Amino acid sequence: MLVTGAGGYVGALLVPQLLRLGYRVIALDTFYFGTKVLFPVAAHPRLQLVRGDVRTIDPALLDGVEAVISLAAISNDPSGALSARWTFEVNTHATLRLAEAARTSGVRRFLHASSCSVYGCGGDNIVSETSPVAPLSVYAQSKVTAEQELAQLDTETFRTVSLRKATLYGASPRMRLDLVVNTMTAAALLHGRITVDGDGTQWRPLLHVRDAVRAYLACLAIPDAELPRAAVFNVLGRNTTIGDLACRISDAVGSCPIHHAGSTADPRSYRVNGDRFEKVTGFVAEYSLTHGVRDVHAALAGLRAEALNHPWYSTVATLKALLHRPAAAGGEPVRRHPLPFALPSLGTEEEHEVLDTLRSAWLTTGPKVKRFEQRCADYLGVRHAIALNSCTGALHVALAAAGIGPGDEVITSPITWPATTNVIHHLGATPVFADVEPDTLNLDPQQVERAVTPKTKAIVPVHMAGQPCDMDALGDIAHHHGLVVIEDAAHALGAHYKGTPVGRLSTATAFSFYPTKNITAIEGGLLATEDDSLAEHARILSSHGITRDAWRRYSTTGSPHWQLIEPGYKYNMTDVQASVGLHQLPRLEGFIAIRERYAAFYDEHLAGIPALMPLARRAYARHAHHLYIVQLDLRRLPLTRDEFIQALRAEGIATGIHFPSLHLQPYYQQQHEIPEDALPVARDISSRIVSLPLYPTMAADDLHDVVTAIKKVITAYAA
Repeated sequence: MLVTGAGGYVGALLVPQLLRLGYRVIALDTFYFGTKVLFPVAAHPRLQLVRGDVRTIDPALLDGVEAVISLAAISNDPSGALSARWTFEVNTHATLRLAEAARTSGVRRFLHASSCSVYGCGGDNIVSETSPVAPLSVYAQSKVTAEQELAQLDTETFRTVSLRKATLYGASPRMRLDLVVNTMTAAALLHGRITVDGDGTQWRPLLHVRDAVRAYLACLAIPDAELPRAAVFNVLGRNTTIGDLACRISDAVGSCPIHHAGSTADPRSYRVNGDRFEKVTGFVAEYSLTHGVRDVHAALAGLRAEALNHPWYSTVATLKALLHRPAAAGGEPVRRHPLPFALPSLGTEEEHEVLDTLRSAWLTTGPKVKRFEQRCADYLGVRHAIALNSCTGALHVALAAAGIGPGDEVITSPITWPATTNVIHHLGATPVFADVEPDTLNLDPQQVERAVTPKTKAIVPVHMAGQPCDMDALGDIAHHHGLVVIEDAAHALGAHYKGTPVGRLSTATAFSFYPTKNITAIEGGLLATEDDSLAEHARILSSHGITRDAWRRYSTTGSPHWQLIEPGYKYNMTDVQASVGLHQLPRLEGFIAIRERYAAFYDEHLAGIPALMPLARRAYARHAHHLYIVQLDLRRLPLTRDEFIQALRAEGIATGIHFPSLHLQPYYQQQHEIPEDALPVARDISSRIVSLPLYPTMAADDLHDVVTAIKKVITAYAA
């Protein structure tokens, strides 16, 4: 026998009864309230205690199990209202996964804890199992959905039973004071007054918790032949109005005064018929309301008034605390299924085009690369768009074609991916870092000017996160000193500077089609330029240094003759890659619009958090919004940046770091001996920047989850 929620209000009484009847019991629970609720039977030889979450249950636990009693739930309406997702994950999705696994494992019976709250607003009419359901709460809807889906799993050898239990009451080792009878009894005892919400005319069916245990045992005893298929049963002891209930409790504890909190009736009102369950099982409730009130009264003897609000006695208080506690500290994560930091946005058009390419048998550089290049050139408004295997390759051949070589210096940003400086090293030149603007992470023109020496031959601006650098200022510096400008626009396809697309601002520009960039070609890059000579030289360098690529050699109009001009590289793009890019490029503007909208959402919902500040945006730029980077104020947050990232990861939110300054990396520390303080801004922000998820396939709930997780972590740790 597997019992989930075994440490709960019902489970704490059910498990000992099952053991008394000779069952071997696997008791699964998160045990938020500890295992002491099962202390009297904890050492029983037929009991296996398993601390775990029903959402991540190990199917091996079902080996040899004959029946499952599924009690685990986010229970009652107030608890369900705390988080609809959490409620459905536990009450519906996890229950169904468990049922499917149980059926696969040969379990014969699955008992599901449902609720009479599924009837919603039945008024004075008496409802039965055939009456329409009308759930008014997240909790009730989660139970309805679970019932309906479980019914689809029912077979001759796997029988499902949903027990729509009435509102429970009575004493249990896992005592609850957030159930109406128990709440009123505790209020009478601890405050000397009973409070009735609404006018008291709303109906409730009631069931003593020990009778609930008897109901589950009765379900186990029903022979298959007598059990209806996909059975649903109402289980109750009696129906009563809230007002009448208050009077009965008042009488039972000694004429306690009753206070009505308002005249508006609770919309939840239902009277329930339990004849069907009685007919099938012979079940009749044994415990009266008076018994229950006396049990609760005795269980609470000696408690102080503040106990009413203690999480031990309140499911909603416990769950609320778990929701607010960081997952890294044992709380409930914002997401059980992690949100990736970035994902590509691919459609069926890309799939079909790739298949067409594969079937054509022309896989390398060919007609689709040429089409893609032309479309990129048209989009950017440039004469030459050279498709390559990566942005790294584009930077490499651009600098080489521009004549950069041994002895030269190239000024660039330390806040970039290593590729930017690696290609400079590969050409025998020396990268020289200029510090960045503290609010944009883009090159600071003043620092660039200071870095110029007689050996300087080029500037490589990096348009960080998709926002263009101050190209007028950098252009002026380049013009004054006779320098070439090659832009690293890996983040910035679609960005504009003062109305001009990035790609038309300098000698040459390199773009990236890495899988998570604004568009992808699986992998890939592009070199854009207006310079005819540089373009021709770059094409030759990208294809081994020879004069004809594969398409120009082997197509029907090609020639097999070629010449080696100089040693080059193999940086060509394939037609398979171009097949993806051909359908990504037309969607770029739509992707950027979504990214812009999502960035605005972050701006709005993260505003006012003193420990966190997004990067500034310059009025001159049309931002491509490749990344959304925030800086942490570590003076206001008693966490390091890496601890903050780990805390978000525990909440199910992946993040990135773009980028730790290259001058702090071992290579530059050891080989170039650059002091950490040489670039104070880059050094400082390296330990404070975090990139948040930002991509078109994110849903609205994903954005809310990111914000919720950030606020949860900062609120908890900064308090």
